[in-house]
Amino acid sequence: MAHCPPEQLGDLADVLAALRCWEGVSEAKPGIFYLGRTPFLHFHLKDGRRWADARDGADWGEPIEIPLGSRPRQRAAFLATVSAYYRNTARAVGAKRPAPQKSALKRR
Repeated sequence: MAHCPPEQLGDLADVLAALRCWEGVSEAKPGIFYLGRTPFLHFHLKDGRRWADARDGADWGEPIEIPLGSRPRQRAAFLATVSAYYRNTARAVGAKRPAPQKSALKRR
């Protein structure tokens, strides 16, 4: 399955900016994140549906829906889910610091 084109991630600018600040997270390509050397998060787009695959511990978690044109609450909920996955994955891969506990997004 192909990854989501970067131009289809514009509504997630605040989410992507927050992810880039997390300890140990790097962005290999736009919208494709690693935790250390471990693939962590990437996005897909098919038939107008967008979702993210994120590692939850040692394995990939359930796909996380994040609609095109997402609203602030949807982005905050998405980031909260990804944050929980991050904490589990950081423990599994031995990262030094846990993820932020609260959403880094400002409510609008």
